[in-house]
Amino acid sequence: MTTAVGVKRTIMVKAQQWINEKFPSREDKDKVKKLCIHLAEGTNKIDQSNYEFCNTTLEGELDLNGFTNLEDFGIWGSWTEVLHPITNLKINRCSKLQSLKIDCTNIDKLSLNTNQKITTLIIQGCINLQKIEGLEQLSNLQNLNLWPQNSKLLNTKLQIPFSQSNWKLELGRIKEIQILKEKVNNNEQQLKELADMILPNITFDLNKLKQEIARLRLNELVPQAQKEKSELERQIKDVKDKVESRIKKVIDLLLETQKQITGKNDPLVQAQLTGQLNAYLSILEEDLSKKELQALLDKKTELMQLEEQIDKLQTEIQHNE
Repeated sequence: MTTAVGVKRTIMVKAQQWINEKFPSREDKDKVKKLCIHLAEGTNKIDQSNYEFCNTTLEGELDLNGFTNLEDFGIWGSWTEVLHPITNLKINRCSKLQSLKIDCTNIDKLSLNTNQKITTLIIQGCINLQKIEGLEQLSNLQNLNLWPQNSKLLNTKLQIPFSQSNWKLELGRIKEIQILKEKVNNNEQQLKELADMILPNITFDLNKLKQEIARLRLNELVPQAQKEKSELERQIKDVKDKVESRIKKVIDLLLETQKQITGKNDPLVQAQLTGQLNAYLSILEEDLSKKELQALLDKKTELMQLEEQIDKLQTEIQHNE
């Protein structure tokens, strides 16, 4: 930042009046790519599209939205003892802005919500600045410098979405959150479109949509489960017809054990049941092939999975009614 040395008293002018006098027409504004305004003494420099003004004290609001080609803007006070009296900066339509430097001004808040092309952001000595909006949206940010390390600024109440020391890491996390939010919004839009197909002329309600989808799925699964059950009963009859009466009970025990294995999570219980299942299989393999027995177990598992889905859907429907 500049020091108080070399600063002399100047007449303050309204910021907007000054900028309009310097750049009265749209064409004048369009050709500006770099604009720097210094409170301290110095020599003005104008080089094609680059403008640097010294010994300039502006007060009030500075609206730069007419400068649509502005890429680099800076405004300086003179340390915190002599703040540049500008109180507000409007740059929301400066979509090409890449570099923004604000030093020792009197602004209390700054909006960067529409300035995503910014790569360099330097804000120093703005002791009244309490809020920066849109900082987390600067996905192209490469150079960030907020506040110098001096005692006057340690108690500032500036609101920023991440710490100065870890801003790159935290900005990355914020971007990930934004991506997730976009996915959620996209999913919500797809759900609304789906709701319009399933529940036409009804205001979108996620619970109603879930309930209706559950009903549709239930209507699909119930006949399927009935079919699987009939096929399982046929398979059981076929294999029982091939064995003696004493072995038929073992088939029932085999299927019951298979059901218990599916419903148990305790490792010790699972191991015990698996041992029983293998014992029943060994007995049955004397009269039935491994292929027949495995087909029987697979069909039993498919039916249990269908019945479990049906139970969950019925519970969900009852819960949302």
